[in-house]
Formats: sequence, structure tokens, C-alpha cells
Amino acid sequence: MMVTKELILVIFFYFCFSFSSQAVEKIAVNVYVYHLKPPFITDLKNEKGLYYDFSTLLNSESHKYSFKTVFIPRKRIDHMIKQKKLNGVLLGVNPIWFKDKAETKYLWTSTVFTDQDEVISLKDKPIEYSEPSSLEKYVFGGVRGFYYYGINELVTKKRINRIDTISEQALLNMLISKRIDSTIISQSTFGYITRRSKNRDLFHVSLIPHDRYARKVMVSLKDKAIFEDIEPIIKNIDNNKVWSEILLTYLDN
Repeated sequence: MMVTKELILVIFFYFCFSFSSQAVEKIAVNVYVYHLKPPFITDLKNEKGLYYDFSTLLNSESHKYSFKTVFIPRKRIDHMIKQKKLNGVLLGVNPIWFKDKAETKYLWTSTVFTDQDEVISLKDKPIEYSEPSSLEKYVFGGVRGFYYYGINELVTKKRINRIDTISEQALLNMLISKRIDSTIISQSTFGYITRRSKNRDLFHVSLIPHDRYARKVMVSLKDKAIFEDIEPIIKNIDNNKVWSEILLTYLDN
């Protein structure tokens, strides 16, 4: 059978149309995030950061859904969940933070990556953390509105003096200027900031962290189909070379 130019063109346009149709048919899914800090969001306006790269990775692996990272403040996330209007998934969270330790209220994926909250002080005035009460005699710095378990309770009892500011970067500046004695910053954020400012040698990291946890994706029970699509991707994410390179860019300490 002779393949004519006309037939080749028909086949070409068929595949182009087929591919285009498949792309259009992907179902849009919002990937909500509320951590407005590096490395998760490094440039909100231009949509850059680890959380944006995560959605890009999902898009390259999923044939059914199209994922888009959307930043929303935590209070609004809580309101959407309460009103059962969370029309998407929530990235970078842990079951304990949403009172779902048994993982029955929502569907939880495998771990996207692990993280921990470090207790930071100055190297010339190092503080070793053991429990919240070990910070009682020091001035503690926190991000306004952030809850630090054990610490908040002691602040309420006036056993810890807490000074708040707007960001983790501001907390490190306050440490350097000796306006505070200690603070708590996630390892991922502390590593990202100090690696770029090249001032890590100024700080002491307690041998015992304030907390260790897994960052996962939370999915509403009604969105089981989305969960079943992304869980195999995330379950195997440690073996994904592209993801490994992404993590090295943001989290290599």
C-alpha cells in the first residue's frame, strides 16, 4: 500500500487533534498551600518555589488531572474546610495539624518530604532545647499568628516572654541584633535562608528539635479519585530523579 502525502497529513492532524483533546480533557485541580515562606514559595507573584515545582511534577505524571498551586492564608483554608468548600487538595501539611491523627477525617498521601522545627539561637549564646520549659529564661521570637506547641501555653502563663515579627527572616535578624535569645524555624526554611545569606555560622541549632514531622497532601474524602491518582506518584516520589533534583535545589543543607 502506497502512503500518499494526503494520508500522511490526515494521520498527522489526527494525532495532533487527539493530543490536543486529551490535554483539554484534563480536569483542573487546585493545590492549596498556606506557607508563604521559602523554600515553599520564593516568589509569589511569579509563582516560584518548591510548592509550584511540585504541581509541575504532578502534571508531568498524571494523565487525568491538571494541577495548579494556589496560595491561600491558613485562616481562609480553615474556613473553607469548615464550610466543606475545599475544592482541591492541600499540600505540605500533617494530620496532627488538622486534628486527624487517626487519618479518618481526610485522605492522606504518603510523605512528600520530611521536615523538622529547629530551635535556633546565636552561636555565642547557644541554647539546647529539651522541652518547652527549657526556654523559660530566654526571650523567644515567633512569627505573628504562628502556634508553637508548648511555647504558646507557657507564654499565656507568662513563663516565657515572646516577641513577634512578620517572618522567619525577620526572626534571624532579631537574633543577630540580640533582641531575642531563641526562635523556632523549620529546617527547610532555615537552610534555604542561611545558605543564601551565607551567615549560618552565626547560629546554633539545638541537638534536639522542637518537632519532627512528615509533610503530606490532604485530600477530602469526596475526592477519592484525585487521591487514587496522585498517591502512586507520591508513594514512589523518592525514586523520582526529577523530584530529587528539585529537593536538592531547595533543601540541600
